[in-house]
Amino acid sequence: MTRSRATALLTTPRDGPKLNLLGGFSLYVAGGQVALPMHSRRVLAYVCLAKTRHDGCDRSILAERLWPDVSADRSRASLRTAVWRIRQASAELVDVQPETVRLAPQVEVDVANVRETADCLMAGRPVSTVAPARVLLGSAELLPGWDETWLVLAREQLRQTRLHALEIYVGRLKRQGRYPEAIDAMLAVIADEPLRESAHAVLIDIHLSEGNVSEALRQFDVLTDLLWRELRLRPSRALHERLGIPAPPAPTAQGGTRNPLPRPRATAATRSA
Repeated sequence: MTRSRATALLTTPRDGPKLNLLGGFSLYVAGGQVALPMHSRRVLAYVCLAKTRHDGCDRSILAERLWPDVSADRSRASLRTAVWRIRQASAELVDVQPETVRLAPQVEVDVANVRETADCLMAGRPVSTVAPARVLLGSAELLPGWDETWLVLAREQLRQTRLHALEIYVGRLKRQGRYPEAIDAMLAVIADEPLRESAHAVLIDIHLSEGNVSEALRQFDVLTDLLWRELRLRPSRALHERLGIPAPPAPTAQGGTRNPLPRPRATAATRSA
């Protein structure tokens, strides 16, 4: 299944209200797509992503975060207008109290589905979906094109959660001997995050578990060349030791290394020497 098709599985509208934030904002009510003005979209997105989602967001804080450049009176007025427009679209979208605004519990959110899948994988709990890797790999960028300050941390948190969950899941596939699935998923992670050493390390471990030492060394070479070309860094000492390759020289008292040149490429010949 392609990544675009996997993303489509996450965004197919259902009977209840459905809010998509991955790959762009889209809202479905009663099976039909609903258009909202930008200020109302921002309110819905914020209450979805806030850690206080289940308890509700304080209205004063919400107004201040979303309209930081205007007076408190104007920001609260903007919030009231935005919430009114949301409730005009559907009364099922938000629960509004005198002091709080909360996303209604019946609203399905694609980000919540991804987080739930990732949390289950990382906690070792059963996963409701039959293809967790597809759910995580099919997750597009969170609200691309939005330049909200409060989105920066939310994007990074979701990215790290997805990557850690995928590495854990692939490790489980490896232990079950499902090597082709594990390799395919890990290669997709590396395609998205080519400088992530832990992803390369997981793929190397899969090759070693299969008995394909040459493939493991080739992947180590890929990582070595990439890290040196992009960051002037080398793979960690632990990864060198995992493959039985001499570790890089220790830093000198001046903060450099005794050998600033990149480590010679690992080959099957050097591995067996």
